[in-house]
Amino acid sequence: MKVPFIMLIAILISLPASAHADSRIYLKKGLNSIDLNEDGIPDTVFSATYDNNTSHPSDTLNIFIRQGKNWLIVPVPDGDGFTWTDLKLSASTVKITGTELHRYKGHVYLIRAIKYAGSAGGGDLTDKTRVRFSRFWLEENNDDPGTSVFYWGQAGTYLSEQTFDEVDEAFQILDMEKFR
Repeated sequence: MKVPFIMLIAILISLPASAHADSRIYLKKGLNSIDLNEDGIPDTVFSATYDNNTSHPSDTLNIFIRQGKNWLIVPVPDGDGFTWTDLKLSASTVKITGTELHRYKGHVYLIRAIKYAGSAGGGDLTDKTRVRFSRFWLEENNDDPGTSVFYWGQAGTYLSEQTFDEVDEAFQILDMEKFR
């Protein structure tokens, strides 16, 4: 009788922890093979450091989708390039933007975190601030000439309730259920 009771208590205690299970896909520096578009073929995420000879080098990601014999690069949403990069304040280690890949309910999402400077944009990012999370998932477009075949479509945003010194701290409490 004691064993089933102990097992029940263990299950009840572990349920809240499993509800906020870590969904992050941990990347090593260099080549990472991950099926991003759920076609059964490993795609490529290349993680590297951009060192510009300052005290704050940036972590970067380049993403390539394999389609047959072709490799297609995926552009950054809301940007004009193909390299995701974090951003640290000048002469500081305070990271104000960052990106991570997460697997949630069978889909891979790219999450961008940005320290929130307020609706007017006048906040001091060296202070603790809230963080805006944006979630993207990979979409395909074969109908519009002149555009990338693969792109990151918006899949929700939310603003953290807590304040943080930097986005890496905020990523530790990321809640995939809050995206709207």
